[in-house]
Amino acid sequence: MKKFAVNILFFVGIIPFLVQCASQNDVEELRYQLRIVNKKIEDMKSTTIPMQKRQAAVSGQMDQLEKEILELKGQLDETHYLNRKLKEQNKDLEASISNVAQEESAKREEAMRRLEEALREKEMKLAEKMNQQQESVKAIQEARLKEAERKAKETALMAELAKKKTQAANITAQPEGGSAKHVTADKKKEKKDVSTATTPDSTETKQAMPATASTKDKAIQPTPAPSAMAEPSDNNMKKAQKLFEKNNYAEALPLFEQIAGNSSSSDSVEARYLMGECLFNQKEYDKAIMQYQKIISQSSGHEKASSAMLKQGMAFEKLSDKETAKVIYKKLLKKHGSSREAGIAQERLGKL
Repeated sequence: MKKFAVNILFFVGIIPFLVQCASQNDVEELRYQLRIVNKKIEDMKSTTIPMQKRQAAVSGQMDQLEKEILELKGQLDETHYLNRKLKEQNKDLEASISNVAQEESAKREEAMRRLEEALREKEMKLAEKMNQQQESVKAIQEARLKEAERKAKETALMAELAKKKTQAANITAQPEGGSAKHVTADKKKEKKDVSTATTPDSTETKQAMPATASTKDKAIQPTPAPSAMAEPSDNNMKKAQKLFEKNNYAEALPLFEQIAGNSSSSDSVEARYLMGECLFNQKEYDKAIMQYQKIISQSSGHEKASSAMLKQGMAFEKLSDKETAKVIYKKLLKKHGSSREAGIAQERLGKL
């Protein structure tokens, strides 16, 4: 384009020389060509400037796009770096979490093992304590039975002595002298027997008793009280329950004991539980625990087993043995977790 402009200027410069040399027609033709050339130059200028401007604008936009692309590339590189770093941190975190989880699991297993061992030890102690209590109760019952036998034998002996006195009195009424001496000797012997009878625990007295005394011992045994006489089980149960409702625990207890001793009775477990309730209400907690334990060990599937376990724990609380009570409450929650008694046991366990 610059070369073209130089040529135009060159032609303009030589026009005066050409005018002098050329004809008028040549000059006109040359001017006409110059106008055409000028017009083309003007047209070229009018089209070239906007194109340059557009090229400049496009070039600026390209630069801006390149700049934005570089920024995006930098952000992508930074994001890639952060992602790689986060992955490494996640791996470390997963490893640490796994280690912590394993340690916690090991700790929980160790704690559960220790807890189970402690529960087994407490259950063993509880069973041992139960056995001791059973032995003590059995010893008390045997002592009471021996005392009752002693009193019965003493009563039989006194009755026999009274009978002998009566016979001696009848013999003294006879006039024969020889028989009177015999009666006097018998009286002395009876006095001696009475003096030895005042010590009923001595083995000599028991051996000195005549053979007829043992037979009459059975004959003169006191008849049982009306409340303890054999009655139908249902009647006894109703009667005992009425006495229990009236808080006459001492009178209801032997009736419940009679029903509980009959294993064929359908009310035997219920009666044994009410025996425990009678003893519990009379503050004889040791004996009540024994009755509840019989239900737990012998009738674990009965509906009263959960109630017996709850009341057994409460009895140990009354005896200030809170550790044993805790063991029983936890055992109740484990075996009868869905029962109403389990909710009460959970509440009482939280207070211990």
